[in-house]
Amino acid sequence: MIEEAAQGDGGTSAAAVVTGAGRGIGRGIAVALAEAGFDVVVGWSSDEAAAKATVEAVHGAGARAVAVRGDVTDPATAACLVDAALTTFGDLTAWVNNAGVSVLARVESTAPADLERMFAVNVLGSLHGIQAAVPVLRGRGGGRIVNVASDLGVQGAPYLGAYAATKFALVGLTQTAALELAADDITVNAVCPGTAYTDMVAAEWATQSRLTGAPVDDVRREYLEAIPVGRFCAPEDVGAAVAFLAGPSSGFITGQSICVNGGTVLR
Repeated sequence: MIEEAAQGDGGTSAAAVVTGAGRGIGRGIAVALAEAGFDVVVGWSSDEAAAKATVEAVHGAGARAVAVRGDVTDPATAACLVDAALTTFGDLTAWVNNAGVSVLARVESTAPADLERMFAVNVLGSLHGIQAAVPVLRGRGGGRIVNVASDLGVQGAPYLGAYAATKFALVGLTQTAALELAADDITVNAVCPGTAYTDMVAAEWATQSRLTGAPVDDVRREYLEAIPVGRFCAPEDVGAAVAFLAGPSSGFITGQSICVNGGTVLR
């Protein structure tokens, strides 16, 4: 469902869909794309006020934006996002699968329903996005797909085994799609953020505190101390990487998983 359509200072020459763009890393990606010359379809699912704030942030960067509500696990949502891009902006040049969820638990106590939910959002939701975007991108002669995975998509970590499994799967999906779509001039890459101080990560720390008995501040400090550059990943860090991969200068980069993590995982 298209909840709000609005105009910025003027149209640009490119348009992108960003799922899970209501806040956090998704908002950072939307703003970075706007700064790079993209109009943006802001996909969101649960927080209308946050989605409106992202729309305003895109406007502030000089681009147009439209907010579309939907559940990425439903393929109809991806179709609606495509329609919004074509109807509002007249084109679709990049698709960013950012929507994601996480649940912390030891592997031995992970609830199957939690894994199923993470897989449905993190992997199946991305598959729906790819499948909806490809016909449009192919028809226009090429384009960009960027999947937001995690550095836990290339290396596991305690309490996040099920989440890591979904992100490893997303990296595999990225690599295969890149090979299959290369001849269509559609690049497919993954960006793998490290620990960012977002609402989702804060909830993870609270869960880890309950699981380990360590105070939340100690959990947070442990994560921070593991980052060589000495700070958490910021949404704009991820946004800059996505904007590059979505832009014209990245045409010879495909099938890659680029870590944006301050050096916590090297590959």
